[in-house]
Amino acid sequence: MRRTATDYLRSLQSLLPQGYAWNRDIDSGLGEFLQGQAEEFARVDGRSADLLIERDTRLASELLIDHELDLGLPDECSPETQTIQERRLAAHSRLIALGQQNPAYYIELAAAYGWTVTITEYSAFICGIHGMEDACGDSDNFFYWKVTITIGGGAIVYFVCGSSECGDYLSFLGDVDDMICVFNKYKPVHTRILWDFDGPEFDIAFAPAFDAMPSTWISYLEGAFTEAFGTGFDVYHPLEFALAAFDINFRRPAV
Repeated sequence: MRRTATDYLRSLQSLLPQGYAWNRDIDSGLGEFLQGQAEEFARVDGRSADLLIERDTRLASELLIDHELDLGLPDECSPETQTIQERRLAAHSRLIALGQQNPAYYIELAAAYGWTVTITEYSAFICGIHGMEDACGDSDNFFYWKVTITIGGGAIVYFVCGSSECGDYLSFLGDVDDMICVFNKYKPVHTRILWDFDGPEFDIAFAPAFDAMPSTWISYLEGAFTEAFGTGFDVYHPLEFALAAFDINFRRPAV
């Protein structure tokens, strides 16, 4: 609890000796002197409380740059323009990272960026272990794993008075491209990630403009081809979109 100047003034007055010479009237010379001391003590007390907040990367404002310098941020996965909330998410994610190589670690890493993902690992078909209806594949399967990102399942970051800055969004989801960059940076170097996107938006046919998000997702309806869909589309179809290859419902015509 922060102590006010009044609290410190009362404490200082309680330390004075007894007697008429030690006037406790606030308008007296001694009272004004003690009031000045109390205000300075209250200022230092308040700044000490601020320091406890600033040491938390999720809440830091004044020391956010210092945290970023200690954590090696910004890096190649940081966009050129970031809101203070995005910078905090990146700093907190870097701070709590343990560098493991199991599915739980990458799920937590995605959660630090505000996204919900599931991890699918693959293996080769091994005689005596696998059986009928199991997927077939050779030893190369061990070097692939799939990350399924739930579109619409991310944690929304809200504008917070006293913490956010002028120009920040009132609410937003973290940029999925930033998370993908971090995954590719920290994945085992000998492996390859297959990216998949899941959610209700992918259960309906795509329009010619590739606007598949529900109308409530206004931010994704601003353009014909948004970043969220562009990421998934580029992974599976790195070439340009060809109308001859797909019909208006985004179904591949039968060969």
